[in-house]
Amino acid sequence: MTTDVQKIKQDEQVIVPPVDIYESENEYVIKADMPGVRKENISITFDNNELNIDGSVDSDENSKRNLKFREFTLHNFSRSFKVGNDIDPNRISANMNNGVLTLAMAKKEELKPKKIEITAAN
Repeated sequence: MTTDVQKIKQDEQVIVPPVDIYESENEYVIKADMPGVRKENISITFDNNELNIDGSVDSDENSKRNLKFREFTLHNFSRSFKVGNDIDPNRISANMNNGVLTLAMAKKEELKPKKIEITAAN
């Protein structure tokens, strides 16, 4: 699995979210930190072996408050991954919890390692 460094949108600063990627026998799991992004503002697409994740923060969040000083700024997020042919596109799930997006991408059944049973001859 390879990643694009950054996707730039016109007139907008977009942050590449840091990720952890795990692999098990059955799936790949990506955990992406996207603080300030609600699940309603996330777009995940999988097309032609490319996984795209886009997340946007609510631009009016700071206008609701009487902001006097700012050291922390929320930005929109974008990241792309090139994945191999071993992903089953029909078995990708996503979960957002406390600013962390978790994607589980199941491996195709026919590509998983098979355990061969050994029988004894009598």
